[in-house]
Amino acid sequence: MKTIIVHIDSDEGQDARLQAAFDLARAFDGHVHCLQVTPYAAYAMGDASIGAFPVTALIETVEASRAAEKAAVEAQLAKEDISWDFVGRDGDPAERLIEAARLADVIVMSAGPFVRNPTLPLGLTGDVALHARTPVLAVPAASRGFAVASAALIAWDGSREAATALRAALPLLHLAGAVFILTVAEKPSDFPARAAAVFLSRHGITAEVIERPDDGQGVEAAIRAVAIERGAGWIVQGAYGHSRLRETLFGGVTRGLLGDAPLPLFIAH
Repeated sequence: MKTIIVHIDSDEGQDARLQAAFDLARAFDGHVHCLQVTPYAAYAMGDASIGAFPVTALIETVEASRAAEKAAVEAQLAKEDISWDFVGRDGDPAERLIEAARLADVIVMSAGPFVRNPTLPLGLTGDVALHARTPVLAVPAASRGFAVASAALIAWDGSREAATALRAALPLLHLAGAVFILTVAEKPSDFPARAAAVFLSRHGITAEVIERPDDGQGVEAAIRAVAIERGAGWIVQGAYGHSRLRETLFGGVTRGLLGDAPLPLFIAH
């Protein structure tokens, strides 16, 4: 993983994102690409009756805030022995991150509440994970770094999304101290958990398969429990195996784990 995008935004999760990106860069001798995106709405004010209009003082305030944030992050980057650059863009954050991901190996974002405005149903991390063709490492705001060499837990259900996440995680899995593949109430399939273990073995990765029955608590609860039992440092999971609308209305493993992540989540769709 040589090109690592990290989303820059002055929120409580920024330090966790940066520390995770630094750890990835050191593990792979990679490059950290810091992407700061300012929404167009930040440059305008007004109401629906008269339309939005630019205000010079507001623009100056936004630009000063953006410059201050850039200076603070660059000062932090200068202390790290890694390769990095910093780019500022205007526009929709999800769109700009998805565009930048065309030539990237991973996007470091935050796990946690989906949006700052609780009335909105979807969040930035979920949008990017769903639409980018690049895996997302979603880290909880309380994280202080990403323990690449810790144990990895792979949530497996035989789906295309789970397989995509597993393949994308191969560089990381080679560095993991242990690899566990969890399947819950596995049904007959052409792609059982043991087939995933065989696939990994061909890449020189030994994985232990853990099978758990459906005890009524659900897949998400099983993932959380096994992660604790096996001392996992991060989780690999396919993102949005069901339709996004269904996940939004009725919940889902992806939404549940992203909303209250116990560990960094390596997710891909």
